[in-house]
Amino acid sequence: MRDIVLALAVPLLICASGSYAACDVWWRRRHPAPDPHSHAGRRLAAERAVADAEAIVADRYAILAEAERSAARGSADSSRAGRSLPAGE
Repeated sequence: MRDIVLALAVPLLICASGSYAACDVWWRRRHPAPDPHSHAGRRLAAERAVADAEAIVADRYAILAEAERSAARGSADSSRAGRSLPAGE
């Protein structure tokens, strides 16, 4: 009896693995994964990189503008502080 089970197990295993492989191929053809190296993938990555760079540049310009305003206020305050009041006041 063991010989019959062993003899039938091998072909059954081969048929099961073949069926699994056929179903896997069918599934992958119906539901393909997006290719990260496609033209659209590269375009989307480039757009994301440009958007990130624009955000960085805009942030740096805002910091620079704030520093310039701060420096302008500081120089105006220091120029007023250096003046002496007229003798009559």
